[in-house]
Amino acid sequence: MGPLGTGEVMDLTNTAVGVLAVTDPIGLVPVVLAASEGDPERLRRLSRPACLTFLVTLLASCWFGAAVLQLFAISLAAFRIAGGLILLPMGLQMLQGETVGLREHQPAHRSESDAFYAVVPIGIPIMAGPGTLSLVISQAPQAVPGKLALSAVLSLIALGVYVLLRAALPLSHWLGPLAIGVLTRLMGVLLAAIAIELMLDGLLESFPALARAAASG
Repeated sequence: MGPLGTGEVMDLTNTAVGVLAVTDPIGLVPVVLAASEGDPERLRRLSRPACLTFLVTLLASCWFGAAVLQLFAISLAAFRIAGGLILLPMGLQMLQGETVGLREHQPAHRSESDAFYAVVPIGIPIMAGPGTLSLVISQAPQAVPGKLALSAVLSLIALGVYVLLRAALPLSHWLGPLAIGVLTRLMGVLLAAIAIELMLDGLLESFPALARAAASG
């Protein structure tokens, strides 16, 4: 297994940034705080299974997502276009200061166990939703070294999100609503750019004449 090339490193970086943007860990802070009702012990019980669910789902998408596409005879180019179409509205929504995918999910009722609520809906689909899965599947390298590198990056992201959620109580007081809004809009810009890049890549793969025209131009 040789080292990754420059292009592969750039793709890996774009995927990592996109996963962070879609996951929006800063936007998760008020969700887990509401679900835990400010109780540090409940916050711990929610954070761990939510992040494990997030990681396992993304790793499964990285390693087996392409096989699922082949099973349904869906080309990777078409899936990249679809993924871009899913991600672009999310990025535009974040530019408006809205937190993607969180409005529909209210804090857990006391009758629900913390572990179950951490898996659904926090782990899936709030953290590992359609946008995140589309991005990972469409950008996952075909070679084993690339998949291993992406798996390592996804593991680091999940670990970082876990640390962030565990620190949600002091973080919410330190950042304040203004800083959270600014970070959400910045993530929206990055996500919109990545979505357009995905769609362009898919179109160039689907229509080779466009790729030749772009190269000659």
